[in-house]
Amino acid sequence: MLLPTTCPVCGRAGPAPCGRCGAELRPARSLPPPLDVDRCVALLDYAAAGRELVARLKYRNARSSLPFLADGMARLVDPRAVDVVTWAPTTAVRRRQRGFDHAELLAKAVARRLRKPVRRLLRRLPGPAQTGRAVEERRRGPPMVAARARRRSVPARVLVVDDVVTTGATAGAAARALRQAGAAEVWVVAAARTLPGRVK
Repeated sequence: MLLPTTCPVCGRAGPAPCGRCGAELRPARSLPPPLDVDRCVALLDYAAAGRELVARLKYRNARSSLPFLADGMARLVDPRAVDVVTWAPTTAVRRRQRGFDHAELLAKAVARRLRKPVRRLLRRLPGPAQTGRAVEERRRGPPMVAARARRRSVPARVLVVDDVVTTGATAGAAARALRQAGAAEVWVVAAARTLPGRVK
């Protein structure tokens, strides 16, 4: 049975996002990639309706926006430049609390559209969330390591999916862990990017 969708931003029945909220979305500005990342692209500015769209997926499990976000994110990536898709994971504690990892949901949806395999290549060690921390604290990045894989090495060209790029610390930490495990190129695609000078 198909359930009707609602706009995660305003709650109106219909497309997610609805036409009115979709008109308020702004494309992310192009900025230099974070340290150790070869290329970093994002779909939306993390402001106003864009912020609500991504935050409600992350914190309220509002999955109706997944097709819209994944379609847009996949269009930003050349599938010929990617061997595998992975994601910047949340901690095990937060995954248990929420019951899901929103970045994993995005990664699987993006991978389907790119027709690429998706694998769990990263593990985030316990530590404070990046959200709400001061810029200098965020720049250290979350502790990230390559996930253990039996008899499987990390492919050469990895696409990391994340929800929001702010300082680039999470993307950089993911890239360093992947490079240490054998990756040669690391691209990052995010649902949103914060405006310069702002933190989430």
